[in-house]
Amino acid sequence: MNRSIRKNNDNQQWSRLQISSALWKISLLIVGLMIVAGCGNSQQQATPTTSGSTTPSDNNIVEPSVTASTQATAETQSSEETIPEQSTQSEDTDDTDTFSGTTILKAAKEGTLPDLPKGLVLGSSRETLFQLKGKPELGDTDVPMLSYGTLDVVFDAKDNIVELTSSTEQYKKLKMNRIITELGKPDEMNDTSKDVAYTAEATYQLANKEFAQYFLVFSYNTQSQQVQYVRLYANIQ
Repeated sequence: MNRSIRKNNDNQQWSRLQISSALWKISLLIVGLMIVAGCGNSQQQATPTTSGSTTPSDNNIVEPSVTASTQATAETQSSEETIPEQSTQSEDTDDTDTFSGTTILKAAKEGTLPDLPKGLVLGSSRETLFQLKGKPELGDTDVPMLSYGTLDVVFDAKDNIVELTSSTEQYKKLKMNRIITELGKPDEMNDTSKDVAYTAEATYQLANKEFAQYFLVFSYNTQSQQVQYVRLYANIQ
């Protein structure tokens, strides 16, 4: 009787051991499957997709790509904006700043010099001079000779202008040998070195309807050939 009960108890314990072993194996299998599934999901999340185009999130700032061509274009535009345009006109061609023998002779034939105000000519009255140039810098207003800095004016007995002498800087840019090339040989050459060293005067004789005879004179340095002043005068009868 006791043996039968012990045998039954042993059988029951064996059965329970088998069931426990089976449940343990099943648990291990389930855990293994879960681990494999978890690794697969993590790899899938970590690997970026390569198919199709990606759209950045609204919270992300996407900087534009800079290529070599865009950099070159930007540098060109910057260069164009910062470099000012250069004037193509030379100062030597500016007629308002530079005279020549030709322009001086043209004005002289009209009884004036190219640097003087329009209307101021040989034969003009003292009143006309005051209207165009104002009061003189030196001398009384009624004396025969008035001075306006670089301009000297001489009057005749009737208070009409008979001599205009200008020493403006515009004339001092000229060379006498160049003027002779333009105008030809002067009618008269005078050595004035006794009065001022290394100077001379070149005189051209002119005529117009107002004066049967008047003269255009260039005073210059005989060494440098630089013009010192230009004088236009008429003979006083």
